[in-house]
Amino acid sequence: MANLAATVAAIEKYCGFPAARIRTVAERLLEAKLLEPGAPGVAVVIGPADLALLIFGLASGAPLRAVADRTADLCSCVPDGIDVNVMPEAIRSTQRTAFDVLHDIVWNAAHGDGQLRFDVEVVETFPEVSFRTPDGVARFQPAGSLSGHWQSGKQRCATTIPHSALLLAARNLFSEKN
Repeated sequence: MANLAATVAAIEKYCGFPAARIRTVAERLLEAKLLEPGAPGVAVVIGPADLALLIFGLASGAPLRAVADRTADLCSCVPDGIDVNVMPEAIRSTQRTAFDVLHDIVWNAAHGDGQLRFDVEVVETFPEVSFRTPDGVARFQPAGSLSGHWQSGKQRCATTIPHSALLLAARNLFSEKN
């Protein structure tokens, strides 16, 4: 577990987001109760799940007034927009969200062998998260969206965070070796 100041420094150093934007996004996520606040006189504690939320909030490119809502939208995206909750229970698989995958990547980078090597691409113009490897791409979109189709009339604008940046930030913050 890390404090907010260490998290801001690690994200700025390894992922390249400005420190002021990181602090403001963290504040908005705290206000929306997506991040758990610290007690009076106690700093906010950031874990791997909180780092995943911050990464989504920062990469979303959303205006600050809407960053918490956009973060929640991105976290709930599912593979190819397929909502398994409408399937009969006998054949329903467990639903994995974009948040689950990013949390696994961060946790594996900090505590595992770091072999979950996915670059994370967050689309700014519509809710979509892509996890990229040299072998292919897994796209996560809101449940019920039409997979493989442009989700907006706007130009697609995205932020890609390389696996190496996530690996270094997570190890710097959460590795027991530090």
